[in-house]
Amino acid sequence: MTPAGDLDIVKSKLLDQIEAVCKWLLPEGKPEGDLWVSFNPVEHDYKPGRLPALKVRIRRGDIGAWKCWRCGVSGDVIKLIAYVLKTDTSGALKEARDFLGLQKMTRAEREQLRRVEAEKKVRRDEDAEKARLRKLQDADRLFNAAASPKPIGPALVPHGTEKFGAGSDAELHAQKYFAARNVPIDQLAGRYTFRFSPATEWWKGQSWKNEGGRRWIDQRGPLFPAVHSAMRAWNGFVTCCHITFLDPVKPAKAPVPPKMAKMMWGEAKGAVIEVSPGPSKIPFWMADREGLKPAPLIIAEGIETALSFAVTIPEARVWAGGSLAGVRHAPVHLDCVAWVLFARDNNAGNPQAQKQFDQALAGLEASGKAVTVEASHVGDDFNDLARGDEE
Repeated sequence: MTPAGDLDIVKSKLLDQIEAVCKWLLPEGKPEGDLWVSFNPVEHDYKPGRLPALKVRIRRGDIGAWKCWRCGVSGDVIKLIAYVLKTDTSGALKEARDFLGLQKMTRAEREQLRRVEAEKKVRRDEDAEKARLRKLQDADRLFNAAASPKPIGPALVPHGTEKFGAGSDAELHAQKYFAARNVPIDQLAGRYTFRFSPATEWWKGQSWKNEGGRRWIDQRGPLFPAVHSAMRAWNGFVTCCHITFLDPVKPAKAPVPPKMAKMMWGEAKGAVIEVSPGPSKIPFWMADREGLKPAPLIIAEGIETALSFAVTIPEARVWAGGSLAGVRHAPVHLDCVAWVLFARDNNAGNPQAQKQFDQALAGLEASGKAVTVEASHVGDDFNDLARGDEE
């Protein structure tokens, strides 16, 4: 019997065995939390000291979804097979059938399997939505953390977070960090955006064990002082918590791999970090009042770049998107935004970053607002310019 038209069966069976699929396609990778993490065998992107950037979801959420955060390629489990084995969808399905042992099934066996897999898909979709909602709740709880010995989402925050303006030791330490970057946050209306933790677990430092089909954390990650920043959707809900881990002594980022000192938990798409509400002093999700004049919006990828503008251009509302994808989906359509200045980072010689920038710019322009692009002529971003990092 021809296996044509069995995409639903093949995909469902692959998702049932997703970790085995990852071992087949990405044997040099390993599970980290809910993800299978690997270097990219197509791009051959391994370099000493570089972190792997190809990540496949193997538990909770959208199982089988994957993305290479270095090159930007992404898709579902079928596309992963096609990508790694350098074939098309038809070839990927043939490889998948061979892997799953489906080639010799009769029509009756195939139809029975289709009914079983349809039921499994319903349960998977329900579980994925529950995991999504739980992650959204954990993002808010991580920002507004109360002291507890139990983890919130991925991390321990044993002493909780403390509000902006309370003068806590954690806040003073964070102020020294930002002041060292010439962006003193005590000049801004940060009470809706920033909270401070004396100790947040850097969860990428966790070690895990697998045994008998079970997986658990064998050792928790190290604790560092941290700035918890609220990423809010258009309606003000905290859908993602952005965390900057700090050195416990020096006004610097934590002593972890440079690109891992900032991490996010939750759903960042469509959410931004508002570091300045502009001249109205009204946060963007409250700015639907009659008679409120729209203000220019400056949007940047990183918090430090956004802060650099906020302290020098008080007449503008200023957001950080957290990433170029965050900039792309930012809620710039709101009435409080008059026009947009996109403060881009310098990524000379990085074609993937240029592609992501183009996508971000297209997303901003799709709002119908006028968009201007500005790039620092010094260093990597405007915070380098603010610090005088010209060499």
